[in-house]
Amino acid sequence: MAKTVVITGISGTLGSALGKTYQQRGARVVGVTRQTDFQGEGYDELLVSPQQTQEDAAKLFSYDPDVAILNAGQIESAVGEQGLPLLELVESMNRINYTWPAIVALEAAKLKRDRPLDVVAIGSIADGSPSCFGPVYHSGKIALHYYWSGVGPIVYYASDKMIRLRLYRPGVIAGPLAWAPVNRLNEKAYQIRANRVNGAPAGEQVAEKIAQWIETSPQWVGTYDEPLSFKLFKYLFALFPNQFYRLQLLGWPKGSKFVGSPKP
Repeated sequence: MAKTVVITGISGTLGSALGKTYQQRGARVVGVTRQTDFQGEGYDELLVSPQQTQEDAAKLFSYDPDVAILNAGQIESAVGEQGLPLLELVESMNRINYTWPAIVALEAAKLKRDRPLDVVAIGSIADGSPSCFGPVYHSGKIALHYYWSGVGPIVYYASDKMIRLRLYRPGVIAGPLAWAPVNRLNEKAYQIRANRVNGAPAGEQVAEKIAQWIETSPQWVGTYDEPLSFKLFKYLFALFPNQFYRLQLLGWPKGSKFVGSPKP
């Protein structure tokens, strides 16, 4: 019998690529989106959902999936004066990046399963080190990683080893969304970002690797080719937090287009 795969964020670059990848593998794909007028590819059935409540989470599992991929996410598409986060974005980004996956995880734990279920959260390769250039996004993703690692063992044993909360940390993916943080960058920092994005793999390549990992790997946490620079930042943040904070203080005036601009 064909597997059923539920994928949130089906309208995004990675979500659509994941849907197409699983369709090619013969799975029935239920795509989930918050967009009421969305028409796209990569799904056999579309679920429009605000992705906020327990009822929304329960609806995902009403499809009796074998795999649920929580890929929906939000980025800082706008910032305020001096590059400050916007209050309404802080609330909505934390809800979709962290609170919603947490609700889904606890709703999954209520299920009575006679076959395995993988609930895979798509995190961020930046989980280990916050950044002054994307503070709201990074903080939400760090919370997601910490929650998943902490609650995962509880859900696993509460479900008699039938439900696994697994985490995958993709890197930069080529595409327009990869350019989102440029709203805080000056020209020099923008070029550094451009070099990284232009050399990033396509969504289809990342999706294939994620699907292969879900299907064949025994790992609980997967990572797509983490750059050495990210590893260094992660270890610096974990081991020497004061030095990491000082590095952020040094980096902001060097890479920000807001430093030195007059306040109104």
